[in-house]
Amino acid sequence: MTKTTKIILGSAAAAALSLAAVFSALERAETARRGQLGWSEIKSIAAAQGLGEAVSEVEKRLAAHPNDALLHYYRARLHYEADQGREALEEADKAIKLGYAQEISHLLKALVYGRLYGDRARQRELASKALVYDPTYDDGYLVRAEAGYALADYKACAADADSFSRLKPKETDGYEYSLLCLELLGDSAGAESAGLKILKLKPDSHAALWRLGRLYAARGLHKRALIRFSEAIRLSGGRPRYYLDRALSCEALADFPCAAWDYSSAMDWKEISGYASYYYLLGSAMHRIGELKTGLEAADTAVAKAPSDPANYELRGRLRAELGDPSGAKKDFQKLSSLSPAKKPEADALIEKLKTK
Repeated sequence: MTKTTKIILGSAAAAALSLAAVFSALERAETARRGQLGWSEIKSIAAAQGLGEAVSEVEKRLAAHPNDALLHYYRARLHYEADQGREALEEADKAIKLGYAQEISHLLKALVYGRLYGDRARQRELASKALVYDPTYDDGYLVRAEAGYALADYKACAADADSFSRLKPKETDGYEYSLLCLELLGDSAGAESAGLKILKLKPDSHAALWRLGRLYAARGLHKRALIRFSEAIRLSGGRPRYYLDRALSCEALADFPCAAWDYSSAMDWKEISGYASYYYLLGSAMHRIGELKTGLEAADTAVAKAPSDPANYELRGRLRAELGDPSGAKKDFQKLSSLSPAKKPEADALIEKLKTK
């Protein structure tokens, strides 16, 4: 697996499993006292009038009730949602000091450290502390699973994801982390089971379909993989990694036109089109199906982006030769020879072959 592929997998993985803020325990922690400001009301104000108005309403209540721990928690959460980490931590600490709902206050701090500051170790520590206060706090397991994944502790991630799913079997978040982390642990059967559970709850999850396709492809089950990749592409409208992975399965099944046009489709995304390696793949695939002009365009771009890579000159030379440009082909084969002396015999043979045309 190339470095570029790993980067894109990581980002695809990140895009496919991004979670919304999780605070389902808030509602159970609030009282029903008449006149008390509730989070649902705050959300309505923020949606209708903006986050600033919601903050103003909370602060107006705090002016009258400065020791209301719940209001401090609300303000902490609003700061978090505004990406104001320091202020969110200060208010969460006030809520904790005043004795309010220790588990959700500590979990809010975990999210600030993890998602705003990138301190995943602290995120895991604070999520664990939240679970000490309430071992049945489902969101605590999910936030700790997220930290485990970011820390590459996939075994812990999978265990926490499973704990969340046991508490919330009808929600997909836990199964999504199970699929991701079990795949990275090499537990193909466990990952497949998690993926199928996601699809049962959410049949239009293109991310789950894509990951199932990857699992099947890794086991050599390319026909099954192709079905999953194709459905993921249909439901998502297309993603670069989906096209690239389907191209590999198409190649494994000797469906070379499918592979070539999937490589072409993937080039519509900047995270793919910025790399010479993908233009090389595209050029090679087009060469193989006889789309020589398209292949040459891709090879030209590969050379421009990576002028020190001998493989790009070899590809372009072969395409130029077949398109009737022997002088251009000769220059490319000579460049191949100079960049890779080990390839000189092959380059000389290709140059000699040009004389017969």
